[in-house]
Amino acid sequence: MVFAKILILHVVLIIGSVFFSKTLFSMETGFIQLIAPLDEPRGLCVDIIGHRDRVNVNRPLVLHTCKYDIWNLDEKFSLKDFKVGLLKMPEYQLCAQPDLNNKIKEIHLEACKEGITVWRFDNARLKPIAKPNLCLTAGPGPSKLTRGGKRLRSRHVARRLFLMPCSQKYNERQKWHLKVLQ
Repeated sequence: MVFAKILILHVVLIIGSVFFSKTLFSMETGFIQLIAPLDEPRGLCVDIIGHRDRVNVNRPLVLHTCKYDIWNLDEKFSLKDFKVGLLKMPEYQLCAQPDLNNKIKEIHLEACKEGITVWRFDNARLKPIAKPNLCLTAGPGPSKLTRGGKRLRSRHVARRLFLMPCSQKYNERQKWHLKVLQ
């Protein structure tokens, strides 16, 4: 009887640890960070405009000072989805979609199209599958202090984010990596 209880306990622990590790893996997240720091030594990451309860998922995505040590759910992308060509933000259950119909080609959040690859990561460049000659590109010029950056010691900055023709000319503004978070 004692042996049976111990065996059942072991089975429950094994099943629980397998479920827990799969859940953790499916929730692994990372930042999409520009490789070149440009004018922000802490790095620039793809971000949603706003902070915490002021996040505005209806505005185009931007680049912002990477937020390692503060609330950063508006910069986190799913690693599992990134590997299959979706830029999914698990906190909002929305995906980054290229706006290919407008003259200014920005990136917006929309409902995810599961099973449809939208982006290709090629030679450190993020390209929309529908227009592979375009690359995710940091906006030109200097970064600007954010509203919070103006009043807080953190001095966070932001800049616009576009799709532009892939080119060596824009090399430092078009090369990205996925920064895995612990």
